[in-house]
Amino acid sequence: MEHLTTCLCVISGLLIAFSLTAAHGADAVDIGSRLELFVDDYLIDEMGDGAELTLHRPTERGVAIEHNEPWEGNASLFHTIFRDDDLYRMYYRGAQYEIVNNALTQPHAQLVCYAESDDGITWRKPKLGLIEFNGSKDNNIIWAGDGGHNFVPFKDENPACKPGEKYKAIGLQAGGLHAFKSADGIRWSLMSEEPVITKGAFDSQNLAFWDSVRGEYRDYHRGFRNGRDILTCTSQDFLHWTEPQWLNYSPDRTTELYTNQITPYYRAPHIFLGFPTRYIPGREPMTEIGHRLAAVTRRLGTDYTDGGFMVSRDAQTFTVWQEAFLRPGPEPMGRWV
Repeated sequence: MEHLTTCLCVISGLLIAFSLTAAHGADAVDIGSRLELFVDDYLIDEMGDGAELTLHRPTERGVAIEHNEPWEGNASLFHTIFRDDDLYRMYYRGAQYEIVNNALTQPHAQLVCYAESDDGITWRKPKLGLIEFNGSKDNNIIWAGDGGHNFVPFKDENPACKPGEKYKAIGLQAGGLHAFKSADGIRWSLMSEEPVITKGAFDSQNLAFWDSVRGEYRDYHRGFRNGRDILTCTSQDFLHWTEPQWLNYSPDRTTELYTNQITPYYRAPHIFLGFPTRYIPGREPMTEIGHRLAAVTRRLGTDYTDGGFMVSRDAQTFTVWQEAFLRPGPEPMGRWV
């Protein structure tokens, strides 16, 4: 039965290809052996009455990891997760925010923490013995210097990558985004004392990766153009980058975009999927902590975010879905401020 099902799928695919070619001739889209996704209208000539593309939404399946260590704090943000052979790696910020005498303070520096998983569901925090916190190295901290605010790593799939640079990252230091390298994904060092990207607004989750289709490194980071928006640039060596360019949108974005979460789809890397945070100013959280934060920051406490979805086939122009992909529910503790 399994073999029969496979054969029917192949025959169906051939019939569809034949029909498109017969109807449109040279205008037919040749996808070769690529896997394609119906995440935009690229493969759609027309849709009959009642047909539409529907954006599905993630379903919560419980807590995967708790950030309950003192060095992780109450502001563990900017998580990066990727699969590395048989292991899933997670990197995130450890930070603590406190309000003291109506002033927002941080009792310790922002840190980079690490967790790993065999299945992407159950996570462990290895005690790495690398960075001292409150007199002990019995923790999962991998970086404590500048860059800890938004340290975003990836595994470099560039065939010409040097063994000692198999993992790379970008993070905010003085002057812009700096480049980091690692041989094992755990022990990190700077690739250059100078920032590699300087045009943008970098106090957000900026990212980079190896684009296997175009044979170049690509970055996506934040800037301001009619509010928060996204810039992109490329590099051949991860140290020298082109002038950043603004993304194009179709249809145009209707919200500010705070982060971008853009990544090549792993089974079809010519398609880039983005999961940006949609930033919407002006919503007042009805909580005590929300009002206190609003009083301290004057503006931050009135803002609202949800998660969006967008897709690109050329790395520059993105089809933007006009509805939320990840929708926040009731937040009695004011976490969405």
